[in-house]
Amino acid sequence: MAPQYDELAVTVLRLDPAAPITRDYHLMRFPGRWKEPLRRLAQAQRGGDVASIPIASLNDAITALVPDCVVTLPYAGKGDNDQDWLLAYREVNPKAIFNLVAAWVRSQKATAEQIALTLSQLNAADLNWSPVQINLSATEQRARAMRLLPMEIAATLSRPDALCPHGGLRFLRCPSDDGAELMSWPPERLEDQTPFSVKIGITAQTLPTSDEVLVYLSFGVRRWLPSRGKLASDHGHSVYLAPTVPYLTGLENSRHFGTARIRRMRVAQADGTNGYAPRWDDRLATVLAQAGCLDRLPDPQQLTDKPLDFLQRHGDAAALVYKTGMLSSEKVSAGLSITDREPLMRWIGAELAPYLRPADPLPRQKGAVYKKLAGISEGAVPPMYLHEVVGPRLDIELLTDTTAATQYALDRLATRLGVPLPAAAELGDREVRVHLDAVEVAIRHHMAPTIRADLERTGRRTQAAVEVRVEHIERMLGQAAHPTVTLVEIAHPKAYEGARRGDDPKFAIRHGLIRTGRLSQFVTPVAEPKRPARVREGKEPSDANRERFAAAVDDLFRQLGVRPSPLPTPSKGTLDGQPALLALWMIRQNKGRVWGIQRQVPVAVFADPTGQHVQIRAPQVPWQPLHTGLIEIGKRYVNADLKCGPDDVLRFIKDVLDETASAYPDTLLLTHAQNLRSVWPSLANAHLQLDTIELGAGTAAPITKYPGLRHVRMRGSDGGETPECYGIADDETGQPKGLWRFVRFRIYASTSGKPSTHTGALKGVSKIVPAEYKGKHTAPNPKAQVWNPQLIELLVAGVQDGDTPEHWASLAHDLRDAAPYVRDTTVLPWPLHLAEQIEEYLLPAKIADTDQQEAPIVE
Repeated sequence: MAPQYDELAVTVLRLDPAAPITRDYHLMRFPGRWKEPLRRLAQAQRGGDVASIPIASLNDAITALVPDCVVTLPYAGKGDNDQDWLLAYREVNPKAIFNLVAAWVRSQKATAEQIALTLSQLNAADLNWSPVQINLSATEQRARAMRLLPMEIAATLSRPDALCPHGGLRFLRCPSDDGAELMSWPPERLEDQTPFSVKIGITAQTLPTSDEVLVYLSFGVRRWLPSRGKLASDHGHSVYLAPTVPYLTGLENSRHFGTARIRRMRVAQADGTNGYAPRWDDRLATVLAQAGCLDRLPDPQQLTDKPLDFLQRHGDAAALVYKTGMLSSEKVSAGLSITDREPLMRWIGAELAPYLRPADPLPRQKGAVYKKLAGISEGAVPPMYLHEVVGPRLDIELLTDTTAATQYALDRLATRLGVPLPAAAELGDREVRVHLDAVEVAIRHHMAPTIRADLERTGRRTQAAVEVRVEHIERMLGQAAHPTVTLVEIAHPKAYEGARRGDDPKFAIRHGLIRTGRLSQFVTPVAEPKRPARVREGKEPSDANRERFAAAVDDLFRQLGVRPSPLPTPSKGTLDGQPALLALWMIRQNKGRVWGIQRQVPVAVFADPTGQHVQIRAPQVPWQPLHTGLIEIGKRYVNADLKCGPDDVLRFIKDVLDETASAYPDTLLLTHAQNLRSVWPSLANAHLQLDTIELGAGTAAPITKYPGLRHVRMRGSDGGETPECYGIADDETGQPKGLWRFVRFRIYASTSGKPSTHTGALKGVSKIVPAEYKGKHTAPNPKAQVWNPQLIELLVAGVQDGDTPEHWASLAHDLRDAAPYVRDTTVLPWPLHLAEQIEEYLLPAKIADTDQQEAPIVE
């Protein structure tokens, strides 16, 4: 019998007040007199007004090239005065820092005269260090502690004498966008050419309504390319570099990694023809070139031809990061199992004592509001309800290529409509009308090969090719006279990788169908099974094709706003009534390389208490049913250069709350911190006040201004903002599903069970050491499939008088199982899940930069 997990261990470290961390540092300030000439240089490149210098790229170069005793502070480029910039354990030679600044200036895209003028106004004498003592435990030093704590921890764990007994691992520090990162070195499994390193991410985090700084740890693997592999031409590949002497003169070397990027570029051959070859391609390489030390980096051609040779070096090692698809088969799977993460966490706790201690395990929050929601809601959609949602007529179009594909779609439609349908061979290209009690459903099939074909980009840019396809769809299909959904069979995404990325017609098809008033869903062709289906007595044999087509047809009903069965009534002893559900989401698509436009559009989703009537709203799009709203939003914003600022968003949110909060006695508002806080600042931890709604007036109004409104803010793992976790029960560890009370009042942790797509993932297999699992000894297995639950933080940000906060947290947790057409728990609660999916009707970011396929020619 599986153990009952009543506690959840989290990879969280807390400062011990009895052992404060006080350190002596050296501080360098960014000279205020440098800022005006550097701003003018930035203006010469970008045009227009520049409020601050582009300090981020300079900080990146310093982080990569200066030994790991330095931390950069990100706001040094603002204002006109001297500002705190670098913190270091020791006084790094200021001349070496200045030489790096000068190389960075010379690497900017400006004329020789502009660069010379800028350099003439900078002086190495302007840089100096001053001693400073910082108490990392003091509340008034919280901002600095957020930057310094991860570095302190990384420095402790990467000491030359620091040895993790689990696999005998030693760690080096490497650059990180957030906090700090450690990587085990030398790599594991070099001898059998399956090289990887264990990585540990370290970030400092805060919680709302608290001054405490917490440290979150994350564990994983960084996989290395062992042999010549396929390089992408549309993006770079990271390389980790461990020099034995510093790249720049005047610096001391230390145990750390630098990073650079290699990209496959079009190059001019000696005979005048063009070919492709790997080249260093990023800001760091440009700075190194200007500093005269680019030749210190390995030859990129040799590195990509024989990467294992560089991995095995004791000095000046280099490691090319492996990504899925670079080799024909994977040598190492992603992730670490509990078997490896739990001893690593134990070792870290021992190394950092007494200054930091692991957080106590989280107790389970028992009691569900909506029970038995998990799984797909099967069965037919009641005709009267279908009529309520779409009206008296629904058209369903099948743009499928083969009889088998058409049949799979018809089988699922027959289940959802609750009526028999003709076989695919009988349907042909004719229309079949099904008369249900309250609604007529018309089903028709189109071969439509010219609609589904690859984009024809010859002689035209992608945007023009898309417009040609859209116009073709309009001519072929005409405007839909009734609510219409279209299933489109199309090649697998793998068919559009690399150089063929721009041939992918999905966005053009979806855009064309929207313009004709149709919702759409794509499905890949019927595939031959790799092995015979497993037959079990009393159960239908598994069929991946059937499941895939069923999911695609179900998604069409999801877009219509159809929920086959209502949400249940709340469990006894929880909520008194069934609340309506409101979700706010910010659609951001700023990579407008095809269309040359940006989109930053807020949307709202509002579901009645049963969940069976869903409406959506956006700026200039009034409340309307989901299926008409998706079409209206798609038509209005796909070609609109709209970037709503904070004031616009707050006005929209105010309108939404005014329009919905009084529609039902109770309403739950769901928001996502990382998605919305940049335009709704009061969602950020530093500004959030419980039981208030702040909409830009400068003061927070009590939530009781909106009778019946409650607010739950969620936060995901992006940027390391939530920790990792695993269940504990006596000597057992596992991956339990549940709701848990976090380290502060009103904050909860939501975890999901292992999804059906990861049934082969085992918690008890180590990639590093032999292990015992279920009484059997197992050898280390780098290929072992790994799955670990993402911890979702739920903050009950606003309740009404007399409420029990855990009931509203439980409701938000339960709603992760409420998506009616999804087998597994979703990351977002159902209304937010619906809101996020509106993005598919605007320009997909993944095809937004296809015109960059033509790489620059390198002489």
